[in-house]
Amino acid sequence: MLSRYRISGTPDRVHINGDVQQNVVLNADGFFRALLVLPPPRCLDLLRIATGIFAVDRITKRKKRRDNEHGLRQLRVVSEVRDHDFWGRPDIVDLLSAILSFLTDDDWSFDFERAQRAPGDLGHQDFLALPHPFPPRYAALYSGGLDSASGLANRLLEGADDFLLVTVGHQSGLHRRVKNQFDGNKQNKGLKTLFSELNGVSPRILHSTLTTSLRGGKAIRMRQQEPTQRTRAFLFCSAAAIAADAYKLDVVEMFENGVGAINLPLMTGMLGNGLSTRGAHPTFLQMMSALSTHVTRRNIRFVLPFEARTRAEMLKHLAAVPGLGIWAQESRSCVHTALRQTGKTHCGRCPACIERRQAFAVAGINEKLDVYQTNLLVDSLSDQDEADYLDLYQIDATNWVAGNASVERRMNNHFRLTDVSPDQDQRIQELQLRHAREVLRTFGDPFSRHRNSTQVIEGYGREV
Repeated sequence: MLSRYRISGTPDRVHINGDVQQNVVLNADGFFRALLVLPPPRCLDLLRIATGIFAVDRITKRKKRRDNEHGLRQLRVVSEVRDHDFWGRPDIVDLLSAILSFLTDDDWSFDFERAQRAPGDLGHQDFLALPHPFPPRYAALYSGGLDSASGLANRLLEGADDFLLVTVGHQSGLHRRVKNQFDGNKQNKGLKTLFSELNGVSPRILHSTLTTSLRGGKAIRMRQQEPTQRTRAFLFCSAAAIAADAYKLDVVEMFENGVGAINLPLMTGMLGNGLSTRGAHPTFLQMMSALSTHVTRRNIRFVLPFEARTRAEMLKHLAAVPGLGIWAQESRSCVHTALRQTGKTHCGRCPACIERRQAFAVAGINEKLDVYQTNLLVDSLSDQDEADYLDLYQIDATNWVAGNASVERRMNNHFRLTDVSPDQDQRIQELQLRHAREVLRTFGDPFSRHRNSTQVIEGYGREV
């Protein structure tokens, strides 16, 4: 089904018109203030486009039909831009379409209109050339999740310092929560204090936050929105590229573990349906690097410094340092952002919580369990879908450890579909095997609940 939209407005007040009307507000003042400079028009165009695309993705719900099993969408977008000559170039249009299609598996096409200039319509003024607190040497995306927390701590342990961290999200309390991770609060020491106690020097961190919120339209009811929202990564990386350009930095780090970056689907049928996250996939980062380079005229590269490690391997380095294992627990991993239960920050049952429990267990860090609604390592799962996912997760790990050829075929198909170079196959296969052993070490034999199962096949326990 074809959906048509037009993106207009300013970088922080975006209007979506078309099949659905939607307004988007960006809290961009803090973002620009942290940069101490108003980005150039082409970068502001990118921010408006990325914000509009994120909104279009959220308000265009996938509709599954007999002839469209996964609800794949056709999206035609017209956007106002300041630098029309640049955005109208065929190679830029093709690259933008390819990036969005890779993230979502949908069919995206773009046209651009020249925005009318009006004095003061951006809502921002150029900032004075004030001295920066320090010149950052590194730029990184920081979500406040476990990978971000352990990745930053690992980089500091390696001797890196003077970070510009960019946080993008849609939760109003995100900035304060992340700030507490750095500065601490009455209950917990922050990262700066822990490193000051460790080596006598507090790490220097510049933190820039950009938050989004939908106003009116489909944003009124969550059930009317598309839950996958795969274009978030495009908005995140666009903001990071703009921030890196402002500080004349060429590299943006993404603290994602290697298994999460590749994100091999658990079943062959999930390889091409747009429902598996590719927001840290190396191919997406390569294309995002190319677009950011064109936009900023700076050779910007997005890199994965921990692409050779599992999440548990990232966390292990923290376990030996006083206080860091406790500090890492202040991160948030759960996909459910509003549990509405006092003191509970994680459901304990979703895929993100499963990976989190596994990482802490394998790293040998004793967790504070009162933050979980469900203690997955003790409690049984009453919800059948959740129980089935955990079964499939364990069965997949069993197949890897058993050397089942089907999982390697699925991995190779995934790599070719997502343009991973064949010279990476062996390294990633070894990484997947290490991760599989972590799964079984944490959750045990997946067939302990299926006593008659004596043979493992991909995706199922089959009675033979």
